[in-house]
Amino acid sequence: MRRVGKSHLVTLVVGLVLGAIALSAIQAAVSVTSEVRIGVKRLDDGRVEVKLQQIDDEEVWVDLEAPPARFLPVDAETEQWRYTNAIAVTGTAEEEPEVIVERTAPVMCVHGHAYPAEDRFWRWTLSAADVAGFQYGVDIVLYGAADSAEHAADIADCLSRDPITLATSLPYADDLRDVLAEAQEAGVQVVSFNSGTEDADSVGSLIHIGLDDHAGGVRAGDEFDEAGVTGTLICVIHEEDNIGLSDRCDGVEESYDGGEVERISVDLVSATSYGEVHGEHGRPEHLDSVLRARIAEGDVGAILTLNHDSAVAALTAIEESGESVALASFGFSDELADAVRDGKMLFVVWDHPVVQGYLAVSAMAMAYTLELSQLNADVFLNGAKILIEPTLADKDRASELKSMFAGPPPSPQDQSAEEEGDDSTE
Repeated sequence: MRRVGKSHLVTLVVGLVLGAIALSAIQAAVSVTSEVRIGVKRLDDGRVEVKLQQIDDEEVWVDLEAPPARFLPVDAETEQWRYTNAIAVTGTAEEEPEVIVERTAPVMCVHGHAYPAEDRFWRWTLSAADVAGFQYGVDIVLYGAADSAEHAADIADCLSRDPITLATSLPYADDLRDVLAEAQEAGVQVVSFNSGTEDADSVGSLIHIGLDDHAGGVRAGDEFDEAGVTGTLICVIHEEDNIGLSDRCDGVEESYDGGEVERISVDLVSATSYGEVHGEHGRPEHLDSVLRARIAEGDVGAILTLNHDSAVAALTAIEESGESVALASFGFSDELADAVRDGKMLFVVWDHPVVQGYLAVSAMAMAYTLELSQLNADVFLNGAKILIEPTLADKDRASELKSMFAGPPPSPQDQSAEEEGDDSTE
């Protein structure tokens, strides 16, 4: 009968110990701790019996665990490992420390080209962008600018805030080209909205969202024709360097058959301060006087204004002139709805500020999602253009649109006053 030498026994024990250590390592990976030891005994018949012993929670060694295959026969071959059956080892799970990861909301910037406190359209547009930012869980920084120099400076300020992407209107793309190139070189994604559809590709915009300004002008010209309007149509541009407004006048010039289209440019934004051009009723009085003078020269059959404030000034100019001049405008308010309902205006073109502001943030979120998905936003978005078809409200529809809003969104000054509280009594 062959006998197992002492060296073979040591080899077996070392193997079991190493197995136990490996088992302990696995337990540590899942935060479980337990102590085990190997028991070895030589039997009278020459065999070697191996058992496992484990310590309990009270630091007491429990009875030996005996797997079914636990005997090493006396005639076992040398230099060959033998293994017992598996033995379940229990342990105590260690409590993992709570890890708190603070999430910092990414920064996105939205750049308009007028002050929201002074421009009804941009007040609604930037308010919608702010709401979208809250819903997307990003930190939205809103900007309004009176001219291209301030607009470019605002974009530079945005870049100092380490944004992931920015959205900007493009009324004067050439003046923003350099700073937008800086943004892209810094890895900041750029999308565009509102004015400048035709310039979006040239400044590297991933996607452009805005009103179809040319189509809005075409629609207005057709509507004047259907109303039987004749004579010179005055298209009032209230921002001299805004290409989107020129697109609207181009559209009406293309479709209006009742006479010539003449453009009058009176810059209500950068030519002078808002307070100087607005009278006590909030209308640009110098535009009022310019229109009255032009009506007095004769042959004015219609006026198309391109925003709310210009429309209010035109209403006053026509009323004070005493002439019968058809009026329509882009923009919307209860005041303009009343004017359409009462026959003082033919129609208004609703330019969808809320849709533009909300979708501008959605476009930024989509571009960033592509980046997080390791997809090429340039390829997937491919300079897409999403143009909103303008909605026209004539006399029949004006009543439906009246009181669309409970009131204008609060200006920044109003919001500050609400935060400070109001101690006045009625």
